[in-house]
Amino acid sequence: MVNIIDMGRVVEGDDTALDGTGVTSKKEEIAAKDLPEGTMMEITQPGTDKTYKLPALALAGGDYHRVIQASDGTIPEEDIKRYYDIVMKMDWQDGRIHFDNILHTKWIQEIWDKVDPKGVEVIDHYLNFNDSKGLSSNHSSKVDLDSWEGNEYTVIVYLTPNWTPDDAGSIEFWTPNLSDKMRAMAINTPYGFSGSEQPNIVKSYWPKSGRVVVFDARIPYIERAVEGDKMKISLVFKCRKLN
Repeated sequence: MVNIIDMGRVVEGDDTALDGTGVTSKKEEIAAKDLPEGTMMEITQPGTDKTYKLPALALAGGDYHRVIQASDGTIPEEDIKRYYDIVMKMDWQDGRIHFDNILHTKWIQEIWDKVDPKGVEVIDHYLNFNDSKGLSSNHSSKVDLDSWEGNEYTVIVYLTPNWTPDDAGSIEFWTPNLSDKMRAMAINTPYGFSGSEQPNIVKSYWPKSGRVVVFDARIPYIERAVEGDKMKISLVFKCRKLN
């Protein structure tokens, strides 16, 4: 099912483009509501003939670019060292270990139980490895986002003991206006077609040992290059919100 929304009309105050779509407009906020599973939205860029097809759930919620949280002390330092020793004995030469079975490993389940985000299910998880010698990449990653759905989140747990700011490898979260498609999805934020076109960093965190970072998967981000001799290890969980 595809519904077409002419955002030019909506931005100008004409809500008739939303009739029959299950989407409501209130104070310039568009919300997906009671839509059949798999419903797609086709959003027209104001002043152009360009359209962008997105899952209806991409419009869910409000200003999602602010949904970024970090916590320290969730995992004790002695546990971090134990997990690090386990990981360093694995075959990590390709820069990533992807687990086919969700939470099939005891120590990973331990970490997930400590993180304990409520109301979500794990749909994927893997280990990332980065160093300054070219493993995985000795350059910063490209700015990207993890999902075009509005009910998914990413959780990153940093597992390298004694990491310092001088070791670099920070993660940066950017405003969701880096492409026209992102702006089409960002209609509930200050960066949609009627909002700011200026890209900027929203938040940044360095990969402190044991730090847990949680963010809405629609937020664009970049991971900066590692410096020094340490191996940056991160355990990544991709999650979906339960109904």
